[in-house]
Amino acid sequence: MQTAIWKRSSSEGREKQIYVEAERAIAGTGLPLHSVAHEFARGAFDILGGANIVEAARYYKKHVDVDLPQIMAADAVEKFRAAKEAEGMSAMYLKDIRGLLGDFARDFQCSLSSIQAEDLRDYLNAKRVGLVSKENRRRMLVVLFNFAKTQGWLRANQETEADALGTYKIKRRDVEIYTPAEISRLLNAAESDFLPYLALIAFGRVRREELHNGLSRGAINFDRATITVPAAIAKTGRKRKIVMHENLLQWLSPFRVKSGPIFKIDPRKRIAKVVKASGVKWKRNALRHSFGSYRMEQTKNEGQVALEMGNSPQVVKDHYFEIVDDHLAKDYWSIKPATDDPKIVAIAS
Repeated sequence: MQTAIWKRSSSEGREKQIYVEAERAIAGTGLPLHSVAHEFARGAFDILGGANIVEAARYYKKHVDVDLPQIMAADAVEKFRAAKEAEGMSAMYLKDIRGLLGDFARDFQCSLSSIQAEDLRDYLNAKRVGLVSKENRRRMLVVLFNFAKTQGWLRANQETEADALGTYKIKRRDVEIYTPAEISRLLNAAESDFLPYLALIAFGRVRREELHNGLSRGAINFDRATITVPAAIAKTGRKRKIVMHENLLQWLSPFRVKSGPIFKIDPRKRIAKVVKASGVKWKRNALRHSFGSYRMEQTKNEGQVALEMGNSPQVVKDHYFEIVDDHLAKDYWSIKPATDDPKIVAIAS
């Protein structure tokens, strides 16, 4: 009996000592013991799965700057988009922000300042998209993170985590273009209201996205032979003036008195009909690449073609220099309606 009493007394003494030491250890927190115990259990076991909570805290202190505003990634993306909209960036650029950063905002439910370069690299590498798409996402992340620096959400004197990402090495591929005969067959097979769509891209370096965004017939000045692409729908966000070649003027002249968008509906069904009727394979971006290639051969001036296309001279030189022969370029720029009926193509062969 006395032995049992002694054991119980000894156990109570140890428990009291543990309690006193615990109270002393948490004295600086200002929290009650049960709150500290609860938070420890939740952090070390529920969140870390039993891992060392001290090491986790050290990692957090190293990688999370508590002096910076804790702006959530999703909020940063939305503020970035709103700022670019206020700056007058094009609808296409704002669409790119939503498309390229939307899933980033959903995947990173944390403050922007806590995101590390390795987190971004893992995120990009996990995307089941091509290298071009990954590189486009990386570039947009760099712009976002540098915008965050200007807002004081990241350290102004330090490289951002996005800047630390290496670029994706994209193998340059030869561009696909149409021969003059193929362009003629496509035009000959197109329904009349689809002709401007094909002609404006092939002969007028208009981007298909600019047509999809509602480029109107009012943008075409037949007297001055120019097309003005408004900044609101231009890919670069800058107004662009296009001087029309003589054959483009002839293709568009039957539509001179019409108004409204040139061709704003989804073109895929029309493209399928043209492909079936003409027997010509549809090649992605080949209408615009055809313009660049034949125009480069015609002018021998990458600076001029870059200005006309809204690209850089280096891109034009890399993609379009010495792609076609001189006689093919002459044939290309001679493609025009043979009569008043735009469905009769002069050099269809």
